[in-house]
Amino acid sequence: MNLFHTIAVARASLPRLTLAQRVVDKMVRNALVYSTETGESLVGFAVKGLQRAEPDLYVIETIAPDESAIRRGAYFEQGDDLQGDIFAWWYNNWELYRRWRKSARKPDGLDKALEDKLDVPLVHLGDWHKHPGTLIEPSWGDTDTARGHIADKSNHTPQLLAILATVWDRSEDAAFAATEPPDPNNEHPKPIRVPIDDRNVVRLDCWYISRSTRRFVRLSPTVVPDDMLPKLPTLGWHLVNLDRLRHEMALLSGEGFSVSVDEYDVDHVPPQEVCIFLARPTSAKVLIVVTQADYPDSRPTLRIAPMNAIQGLPEDADLYQSLWERSEPLPKEAEPTWPWNADHTILDLVRDVEARLKEGSAVR
Repeated sequence: MNLFHTIAVARASLPRLTLAQRVVDKMVRNALVYSTETGESLVGFAVKGLQRAEPDLYVIETIAPDESAIRRGAYFEQGDDLQGDIFAWWYNNWELYRRWRKSARKPDGLDKALEDKLDVPLVHLGDWHKHPGTLIEPSWGDTDTARGHIADKSNHTPQLLAILATVWDRSEDAAFAATEPPDPNNEHPKPIRVPIDDRNVVRLDCWYISRSTRRFVRLSPTVVPDDMLPKLPTLGWHLVNLDRLRHEMALLSGEGFSVSVDEYDVDHVPPQEVCIFLARPTSAKVLIVVTQADYPDSRPTLRIAPMNAIQGLPEDADLYQSLWERSEPLPKEAEPTWPWNADHTILDLVRDVEARLKEGSAVR
């Protein structure tokens, strides 16, 4: 046992940790998939209470790493780019949802007091990862990494949650539990134990470190049904269907278009739309393809903007916002009349629109 982790910290001041059931399910499922280490980012809310030194933590989702993640038997290193993009999407859309809920006064089924309590920005709370064997405590490497993270004020995270997943033989788990000190009043932190079958059990141990504690301390989690905590907006298709994104971009580029992708709140209802800006080198116009988060299930809509909308703009101006503000809906005579299905591509739509426009092309 790491004696450094057993040094007493006033438990009354520590966070109350709440996990959505879907988060526990994901951790257990992924811990069973990989024999080597695996892990994900934990996102949710850190809610500061009155007269409490540490914030209460609510974990509502996880973000899996991209292909750049490194898995080894002794450590796990998260990927970067895709996780950052997914968190940015959820953060921006959560902020949009908070504003929309206040203006529209739309109930979402949550208890009103809890709903108001969680009307806070989304944050990265930490990570979970699988430890080899039966190592249920943070390693010295985990601790050094965590200390560096919370000490770096540019991270804006003065605390970090670490959940360690281990897979045990049931007999070993029972033998280990028998060695733990008695706790008749249920005063000591307990792990989450999830039976898998007659032989195995997955154990989740929750640890917390902050600028105040300066070391990892155990937390006792509470697991609640999914509908007791907010559900984040649907992820955009460009983040979950990367093969489709690459295919669409390759088709459009091969057709001679310059292609840019951006996220916009088009209809003022979360989630945002994924907008694709298309132009040819000698174009006088730009075609804007507006896709919903569930594309290709739903058909995109199109708008046209003059290329001169970005002329003479200041260096710090948002070029795409300027194009959007000058854009207009596609003329009715240029709208496709054939039924849409997921086998069609954006290029199919664009080719048809170009053929229907009076001048023969949207962008030439």
